[in-house]
Amino acid sequence: MLKLLKIEYKKIIPYSTFWVIFGLFFFFTPFFFYGLGQIKLDSFPIDFTAIYHFPEVWNNITYIASWFNLLIGMLLVILVCNEFSFKTFRQHVIDGQSKSDFILSKILLSSSFSFLTTFYLFLIVGILGFVSGSDGSFLTDIKYLLIYFVQSLGYMSLGLIIAIVIRSSALAIIMFTFSIFFESVLSYLVPDAIAQFLPLEIISNLTPVPTPKGIQVAVLVDAIPLNTSLMIAGIYILAFWGISFLTLSYKDVK
Repeated sequence: MLKLLKIEYKKIIPYSTFWVIFGLFFFFTPFFFYGLGQIKLDSFPIDFTAIYHFPEVWNNITYIASWFNLLIGMLLVILVCNEFSFKTFRQHVIDGQSKSDFILSKILLSSSFSFLTTFYLFLIVGILGFVSGSDGSFLTDIKYLLIYFVQSLGYMSLGLIIAIVIRSSALAIIMFTFSIFFESVLSYLVPDAIAQFLPLEIISNLTPVPTPKGIQVAVLVDAIPLNTSLMIAGIYILAFWGISFLTLSYKDVK
């Protein structure tokens, strides 16, 4: 498996889009998070630096970073589509790589992306949390990092299916974006008891809106317990991987 991952990174390291998208994530996530803590409103007497305090900081940072998961998902869509556009996939098959190895390599790549971004959030929290002088428990609510990891993996797993089916970067990105918009509309058209179990509804709600102790925006009351949502998201991710493999198995090598 390590060999497959090395091959993946050997292909993407020279690719400028990879660096641009990850650069945007690495820059804007701490930029927005730090900026929110510097807000001062005389008519709204709240200390916004509280968003850096433990343990609330874990929920706060993962909620903000979750908005950038779409970028990482689009990156995977582009990388997978490039395999077909540049005939790399075909060459790998000719060289003896199986279709299951292809899917496994993308799963490993997605997992490594999720790990890198999650570890980066850990570093941001460590720096801002301790610099702000927070006296809360460092490990309390660190579970939100795992939740974020699963969420980012979920978006990329959806992107994997779309890229394998469409194989064109431009069309796949449009479909990836449209699928998120479409499900948002669909969630308003079907009963709440059904809407809350839709794939992207489950995945997007993994990082809940922070409570008033952190960012004072809104309080979202989840009908589904967080642990249950996490388990369902895991099932969806496995289903996405399985569908990706079956789809690729029945498609011609082009």
